[in-house]
Amino acid sequence: MLQLPLNVQLNDNANFDNFLSGDNLQLVEKLTKLTATSAEFIFVWGSAESGKTHLAQALCNHFNQQAWSAAYLPLANRDLSAEILDGMSVMELVCIDDLASVEKDKAWEEGLFDLYNNLKLEQKNLVVFSASPPAKSSIKLADLKSRLSAMEIYKIEPLNDEQKITLLQKRAANRGMDVPADVAKFILSRQSRSVSDLIDILDQIDHSSMVLQRKVTIPLIKEILDL
Repeated sequence: MLQLPLNVQLNDNANFDNFLSGDNLQLVEKLTKLTATSAEFIFVWGSAESGKTHLAQALCNHFNQQAWSAAYLPLANRDLSAEILDGMSVMELVCIDDLASVEKDKAWEEGLFDLYNNLKLEQKNLVVFSASPPAKSSIKLADLKSRLSAMEIYKIEPLNDEQKITLLQKRAANRGMDVPADVAKFILSRQSRSVSDLIDILDQIDHSSMVLQRKVTIPLIKEILDL
């Protein structure tokens, strides 16, 4: 049984239903169709705020719900070492997040090269998420770079402002909150447009509106965020 460090855990709330596809419908549909026997090799790249980690964890949660084996490896986590890759090809899905964090690291690059080959041999699934496409990465191991370049490659597009407003309203509705469009637009115009920051703000609003027993309005938002 493969064991990951205790602080490498999936967010149970990350799923395909609460991921707003935006301009990424083709990618999301592709990932939702993966199965224990699909043997797909997919490379996803995009900016830090494009939702890569949410999508990676949603995919692993989906596999776990089907009782299929999946490993989520966030390579930016310094508690992980390249040795974790040994024997990983027994998994039906290996999901690599933050590939760019280990580029130029010989041990990691060699380990990922072996993992790629073993997963291919075993006909398992490999999905890699990174900040840039393989051709523009800083990977030094030419054979690894070549294999990653041969994967099915998708660019994940970040949400535009209108889509972020839809996301805020959808996430709020999932919590039982009503956030009118004008309130969502006000939040977006006064705060960071980062999706992760917006979700943190939604947490604050959720807590405060319950404590104060008030509807979510612009005056309440001003009070909560000290605007």
